[in-house]
Amino acid sequence: MQSWDQLLQSIEEADIITIFRHTHPDCDAVGSQFGMKEWLRYWWPDKQVYALGAESCSQGHWPESDQADDETVRKSLAIVLDTANVPRIDDERSMSASKVIKIDHHPDRDPYGDVRYVFETSAATCEILTQMMCDTGKMPDDLCAKYLYSGLLTDTLCFRTSNTTAHTLKMASVLAEFNVPIPELNRELFDRSMHEFRFACEVRSRLQINDAGTVGIVRLDLETLAEYGLTPSEGRNYIDEIGHIHELEIWCIFTVHPEHPELWNGSLRSKTVPVNDIAEHFGGGGHKNASGVKDLTDSALQELIHQLYQRAEKR
Repeated sequence: MQSWDQLLQSIEEADIITIFRHTHPDCDAVGSQFGMKEWLRYWWPDKQVYALGAESCSQGHWPESDQADDETVRKSLAIVLDTANVPRIDDERSMSASKVIKIDHHPDRDPYGDVRYVFETSAATCEILTQMMCDTGKMPDDLCAKYLYSGLLTDTLCFRTSNTTAHTLKMASVLAEFNVPIPELNRELFDRSMHEFRFACEVRSRLQINDAGTVGIVRLDLETLAEYGLTPSEGRNYIDEIGHIHELEIWCIFTVHPEHPELWNGSLRSKTVPVNDIAEHFGGGGHKNASGVKDLTDSALQELIHQLYQRAEKR
């Protein structure tokens, strides 16, 4: 059993706790964040707890982020979840906190924080938090379990990723013992409106595949996104629309930067081959089969795509 003594001691000693997630948050980021907040409020109701971050997650229904001034952050215990490196944290004030704890499942390339709990074999940060609650005997309430289950379900693509293990399913089973509305939650997370369905068709129509048929690339300009009323971040959330083609080993969506149209941001996915090291080479990061990159010039984007082609050929 993992020792969580430093986490529990830090929580006990703190009057204020701030919880952070990564930019362009997915359901594992917000699920772990709001799950942790609910858990802290349930077991330590007298503490001030803030879930911070400017961006939102468009998949599912999530609470609004909290607001906290700089002094509050400086006095707080900061818990940073699902975030591999400091530049990806969705609030640059996080490192100003009196103490920082990192809990993550991505490769620990940037070992920031005073205390670190990094489990690279876990499929999701929500999986780690569920195990932590089991180990400490401080189990989640129903709402916390719902948030954690949502993050676990989506980060594994409904338990289809290569890092899904027996332990992953065991943690899902633990959460399902609570009042988690599983069928309703699946519809909430994965059903599309007609408008969203039409955009998904647009994404599929823009798919470009390399000669070997192993890498699929979608580029989305700001005009197309505006036509559907979507931000670039929301557009990249449609990455799974091209992830079910049997022949593809790697697939990506790149969107024009909303403020710097000469730059590109992207989401990278793969079935088995690693893409995170390539993302890191271009200033991004993530885990083996799901990574992101930001602020790529046209030439950098072309070089990244070329490296993805080479990686797929070596699979």
